[in-house]
Amino acid sequence: MTIKIWSKDLLAKERPKIAFPKGLRLSDHMREVRGVTGPGKIYEFIGSDSFSDEWNQRQQFEVDAGRDLEPILYTPIYDVTSDPNLPELINIYKIGPGGVTIEEIYEGGEVKFASVGSSEESVRIRHYGVGLEFSKDVVVYNRLWDVAIVERQAGIAWQALQNNIAFAPILAYSYGSGNQTGAVSTGATDQEDILLTIEAAITASKTDTSNPRRGPYALLISSAQAFRVEKALSRVPQEGMQLQSSAINQIQDVIAYDGWTGTRGNKTVTYSGVTSGKAYLIDKANRMMDFKFYVKQDFRLDGEDMDASRFMTQRVYDAYVGAYANPLRAVEEITWP
Repeated sequence: MTIKIWSKDLLAKERPKIAFPKGLRLSDHMREVRGVTGPGKIYEFIGSDSFSDEWNQRQQFEVDAGRDLEPILYTPIYDVTSDPNLPELINIYKIGPGGVTIEEIYEGGEVKFASVGSSEESVRIRHYGVGLEFSKDVVVYNRLWDVAIVERQAGIAWQALQNNIAFAPILAYSYGSGNQTGAVSTGATDQEDILLTIEAAITASKTDTSNPRRGPYALLISSAQAFRVEKALSRVPQEGMQLQSSAINQIQDVIAYDGWTGTRGNKTVTYSGVTSGKAYLIDKANRMMDFKFYVKQDFRLDGEDMDASRFMTQRVYDAYVGAYANPLRAVEEITWP
């Protein structure tokens, strides 16, 4: 069986920017709407040509190109449901204890965890948004080179938020001894130590009498350990590597997640990644119940049906999503040697 590696550096794709026609001046196609109060300026397209449609199509391309630069990494773990008819509250019926629902975190807030003893949880579909802002200078000084940068960053920020929504419950959970495996250092080489530690984690998962986790598995790691793990799970014979293990067959995916940091003005947002010395062995057998990601509305321009002839210097892309994770039921926390 071939193990699939999921990481930003392997999956990110960069699209070429759409070039503006030579000699284009935004002031020839837009004019400021007078009498508008507030800090933002509103522009409307002028003329009867197709410039307004082309602008909106170009902008959507750049936002999507930004999404390609920050790939989604949680799909090997989560069962994703996309349905515009999803209700605001979705009931989750668990097959084991310890469910977690991720909630919207406000500035200065914290992640909240559901009661371990509850027999039923619910996921609330949350409304998320990110703003695209262009200053008046973009039109006045024809700063076309800045436009795509802002638009792509919106796509990047949304992808990063989705990864955080999915991975935060796994990384922030307080694991007890029944879901923890310590480092094994009895091998002859570092590769053997890594593989022996994975073996111990799999054995502990399978023999847990409260929450047996029998695989197959995904392994969530930091990219700082990616080469060590890759070598340990490789089937290529290595000199001095005496240990061969069926643990390699039981891990289907290795996900390297380092979090993300972005800046908006003076505010910096950081999503935590996997700590270098830790890893998470995730049982995929019951992911349709243990890991759910709901998409009611994917990332798109707020008010998508608005008059295309209007251009606002402040535009909002938004989405409606929710996630549920059950770390106690499905995850073994590993400490690397």
